[in-house]
Amino acid sequence: MIMTLEIIDLTIIFHSFTLGPLSLSIDEGIMVVLGPTGSGKTTLINSIAGILSPDKGKIILNGKIGYVFQDSALFPHLNVNQNILFGLTSREIQNEERITMVRKIIGDLGIDNLLHRRIGSLSGGELQKVSLAQMLVRKPKIILLDEPLSHLDPPTRDKLRIELRTILKKQRIPAIYVTHFEDDVLALADSVSILNNGRLEGTGDLEQILNSSQPSSSFLSHLTSGTNYITGKVVKSEEGLTSFEIGSHLLYTLGEFPIGTKIGVILRHEDIILSKEKIKTSARNILFVQVTDIVYKSNVVDIHLKINGLEIVSRITKLAMKDLDISINDNIYAIFKASAPHLVRKEN
Repeated sequence: MIMTLEIIDLTIIFHSFTLGPLSLSIDEGIMVVLGPTGSGKTTLINSIAGILSPDKGKIILNGKIGYVFQDSALFPHLNVNQNILFGLTSREIQNEERITMVRKIIGDLGIDNLLHRRIGSLSGGELQKVSLAQMLVRKPKIILLDEPLSHLDPPTRDKLRIELRTILKKQRIPAIYVTHFEDDVLALADSVSILNNGRLEGTGDLEQILNSSQPSSSFLSHLTSGTNYITGKVVKSEEGLTSFEIGSHLLYTLGEFPIGTKIGVILRHEDIILSKEKIKTSARNILFVQVTDIVYKSNVVDIHLKINGLEIVSRITKLAMKDLDISINDNIYAIFKASAPHLVRKEN
C-alpha cells in the first residue's frame, strides 16, 4: 500500500541541534506530534513541507500539502471569501463540483456569516477557521498544522479543538498536528508521536500511548500522570445532563449531545472519592470497583481501579489512605460528580 506520507531515517543537522534520524508514516487520521519547546516539531513539519531540506533520509509524499501556521497567513486587503478563493484558477472557481465543495467546507466550519468581513475584524478563532478553509479548498493530500491554536485564549482553544477534529474527519484528509499542549492529544489524536530533543521517543495509537504502563518518554509520563481519559457513547441527554455508555456501565457528565455521539472526557485523579461503604451523595457517578494497584508517591497515593474493562486512577492523600486502609484486590466505591468529567472530544 502506498502511504500518503512516509519518512525514512530523516536527519536535519543544525549547528547545535540535530533532528533524527526518525521514521514515520501516515495514511489516514490525525497524528499529533507532541513535544516540549525546542524538541524539533516545527523543524519536522517544515521539512515535510519542503521549507527545509534533509541532510539525510527520505520524505516520500503522495500529493500536495496544506500547511496552517501558528499565525494566519491571510491577506488583510481582501475579505474572507476572497482569501478563501485566492490562488484558485478562474476555471476552478467556476467549476460546479468545486463550488459545491467550497460551500460545504464553509458550512462545516460555520463561517458563512463571515464571507464579506475584512480580515482585520476577525477574532483569533475566526482567523484560524478561515486559514483552514483557504487550505482545504485546494484539496491537499495531507494537512500540516503547526500549533495553530497556541495563541488563542483557553475557552476558544477548547471549543476550536473539538470543531477542528470534526472538520478534519469529515474531509477525510490525513493530518499531522504538532503541539506542546497535552489536551491537544486527547482532543485530536488518532495516533501520537512523542518528540524530545530531536529524537522520536514513542509512537502509536492514542489508546496504546495512554494505556502504556511504562511510558518510554518522560514527556509522555507527564501527559498520563494526572488524568483519566474515558470515551463512551451518548445514550441519553436532557436538561443539561448526559449519560454515556462504556461497555456495560453508564457514566454521567454535564452538557447535551445527540444520542449516539461518541465523546471523550478527562477526569482528574483528585476528583474521584473513594469509600469502603456505599454513601448517600448527590454525585451521579458511583462505581463498585476493584483495587488493582497502589502506588505511593512523594505526597500522595495513586489507587488503580478496575471494573469490567474500565480502568481509572484515584489520587488521595497518605492520611486518607491510612484512614481507608485499602489493599490490592479490595472492592470499594469510586464516586465523582457529573461536573467532574471535562469534555475534550466529540464526534458523530
